[in-house]
Amino acid sequence: MTDDVVADDAGAEEPDAGLPVTVVIARRPAPGRDEELAAWADEIVAAAARFPGHLGAEIYPPSPPERDELVVAFSFASAGELSAWEHSAERQELVARSRRLTLGAPTTHAVSGFEGIFAHAPGQAVVPPPRWKTATVIALAIYPMSLLVSWLIGPRIADWPIALRVLFTTLLVVPYMSWLGVPYLSRWLRGWLSAGS
Repeated sequence: MTDDVVADDAGAEEPDAGLPVTVVIARRPAPGRDEELAAWADEIVAAAARFPGHLGAEIYPPSPPERDELVVAFSFASAGELSAWEHSAERQELVARSRRLTLGAPTTHAVSGFEGIFAHAPGQAVVPPPRWKTATVIALAIYPMSLLVSWLIGPRIADWPIALRVLFTTLLVVPYMSWLGVPYLSRWLRGWLSAGS
């Protein structure tokens, strides 16, 4: 992380370089600057989208009385690509401009690997569930999709070379796991996943 970001989990391990990583940043608007900060959030999200490895971003506006901070979550394909964005001149300029719009130091939290695609409550620290719970949710999400692909598509591609069969089924299963299966199942099981965290 760059020096303009204060991590709320100081001393946490650096995310694995080859795994997706999600960074959640919370900024408290200065009095009367809510609309300007919202426009700034749109601008920084658009800027991040132009960088290699960008997977997406979410903006959560303040929601008093539960949360008075604007929260932005950025996802990148790897820690290296996230680092390139964080150290870019464009981001540094945007962060510098945001200082007059906010109160206090920003807080961030990074999550890598499968934990980064797990649904989490906006504005709260992203605390990965225990690995055995992560594995359970992944298994529960992948089983029906694998069964469906094997039943519906398997017979139609049975004569393809094995490398092509595996590639084709991977191209079906991985996007489902990343954008539908794991996020929706983890949202449904959020209470269980966060119990004891």
